[in-house]
Amino acid sequence: MKKMILMSTVALLALTIIIISPVKAITKEPYWDHVEGSITGYPAKAWQAGPIMHIEGLPFVGSCIGTLGTGTMEVFFEHITLNTETGEGTSLATWTIIVGENTLSGTANGRITGGLAGIGEGYFRGTDGTGEFEGMQKWGTYTMNLATGVLDCEGVIIYH
Repeated sequence: MKKMILMSTVALLALTIIIISPVKAITKEPYWDHVEGSITGYPAKAWQAGPIMHIEGLPFVGSCIGTLGTGTMEVFFEHITLNTETGEGTSLATWTIIVGENTLSGTANGRITGGLAGIGEGYFRGTDGTGEFEGMQKWGTYTMNLATGVLDCEGVIIYH
């Protein structure tokens, strides 16, 4: 009987703490970015296997304006594959947006059509923020004109 009362008391105490705890508000709003940039160096590694070209470690930097403000976006293409016969391929990248002392980083993956002077489009997710961007996440889609270096992103930004 004493064990039953003790367990009930502990459960009631835990429930009270959960109810009284402050609730942290989460807000969600539309997000967009426009970046104009270019490749800023050589790939770390590139090779051809049959019709498939592989490129690793390709840096891209551009000026960025959007929901988070005006700053710089650095993209590091971890791995690009491209079928040189069809112009179709894939890309995997990491990126960082820098606005003043604040940064937000994440990953992106997508597909390429039209070769290295074509269009890249896919999905991004950012979860690693510093400064005013700490606790922030952004998710969405991107389209990049590989010939001009223009990158447009849209999605949602979540503030915790």
